[in-house]
Amino acid sequence: MPNPDPPLRTLLLILVPLLATFIGQRLYLHLVNPNSDLFIAGHNIHHPFIGALLAIPAAFVVAFIPQASLVRLSALMALGAGSAMVLDQIVFLITTDGSNASYLKPISLWGAIVLEGLAIILLAVLCLIES
Repeated sequence: MPNPDPPLRTLLLILVPLLATFIGQRLYLHLVNPNSDLFIAGHNIHHPFIGALLAIPAAFVVAFIPQASLVRLSALMALGAGSAMVLDQIVFLITTDGSNASYLKPISLWGAIVLEGLAIILLAVLCLIES
């Protein structure tokens, strides 16, 4: 039987990138460059798409590699960062027109804070259950 990661390490490997990504993105986009956009082939790519491209393969790796390894550790960190990107924009994309100015509105910020907070609570509960 493989030796699984301790729950606290798993929690931290997801939580730290989740918080760093969320806080870093929001600070950069609110304070430094609110009009920075990523365009690929003429299409504006919002960060939940990049987040999904990180989180989905990472979740698959985590599901099938339960033992501690560099691949699993990297996948846990990618899962945290990707999840932060997706959660950050759910309320923004549902409740606003999707413009850069709308991203800076309180509904976008507080919606993201609530969703990130709920994710953190879920992670903590899962860690406690597994400990």
